[in-house]
Amino acid sequence: MRSLLALLRASLLTASSYRLATVLSFVGLIASVVPLYFVAGALQPVVAESIRPEGGQYFGFLLVGLASIYLLSAAVGAVPGALAGSIGSGTFESLLVTRTPLPVLLLGLTAYSLLQGILRATLLLGGAVLVGVPIFWSALPFVAVILVLLLVTYGAIGLVAASLVLAFRTSGPLITAVVAGSGLLGGAYYSTTVIPSWLQSISAVVPLTYALRSTRMLLLNGSPLAAVVTDVAILALMTTVSAVVGGVAFAVALRHARVAGTLSQY
Repeated sequence: MRSLLALLRASLLTASSYRLATVLSFVGLIASVVPLYFVAGALQPVVAESIRPEGGQYFGFLLVGLASIYLLSAAVGAVPGALAGSIGSGTFESLLVTRTPLPVLLLGLTAYSLLQGILRATLLLGGAVLVGVPIFWSALPFVAVILVLLLVTYGAIGLVAASLVLAFRTSGPLITAVVAGSGLLGGAYYSTTVIPSWLQSISAVVPLTYALRSTRMLLLNGSPLAAVVTDVAILALMTTVSAVVGGVAFAVALRHARVAGTLSQY
């Protein structure tokens, strides 16, 4: 725990040197809620029927979707971003020889990015509360479990991207493809029931599809747990598979980099 907090503190100190940029980014996020409110109001009659099982109010539907995009973006990009930065600065190899376990090391390097993503998502949901979107607060503990599964799933995909950084010094288009593809096929902006049937079959393998549907049903619609148990079970299975794949990929890439002696090269 001490090592984790020390790494988080180091990230916070680095970020504090860019206070104005950080503040402006959050101000811009809050300001973006205003036009979203009016756009959602204009589209409400068009989408009301398709999103009825997930709350029926498009503004709340949209903000939950955008909040999830912030979360998965942070989860996917945190590890490869931190890894690329530490390799580029020459600190990653030094950190590896410390007594800190590798999982704790990676979590410490990425904790600030994850916390920032969680804060952005929280601000968006706070905007929904301020304009009167009905929230079923009793569902929050169950929604928290779903969001943890979502973060772990996409964090594991981030490990695959980090493996590419270790092996090739770049993750290529993987992160962009995962974030954009999840947003378009996972139902962040519209219900997956309105997309063509052949795309629905692809959305069935996108973890965000199950996380968003179950979150909205619980948080915005007040559905019982029995209504989302299948979605949560599928998401948990995806989390397990992605964690195994990501862990193996990263271990193989790290072993290769150590043997090749390229950890200090960028």
